[in-house]
Amino acid sequence: MIKARKSFELDASGNFVYSPDKFVAVVGVSGLVVVETDDALLITTRERAQDVGKVVKHLDENKMKKLV
Repeated sequence: MIKARKSFELDASGNFVYSPDKFVAVVGVSGLVVVETDDALLITTRERAQDVGKVVKHLDENKMKKLV
């Protein structure tokens, strides 16, 4: 699923892409999770999505809470 202003997909499947303000082209990849916010970009695979909590922990430990 792609949630973007406009998008293009070619030979891509099983991806989740969230980028509400930008055009997104997804070519030849599968199983990706891409989430864009105003000040951060997360790219992982669906299989590793559960590890996002480790990123949050890192941000907390390094006083980067505005990114959480």
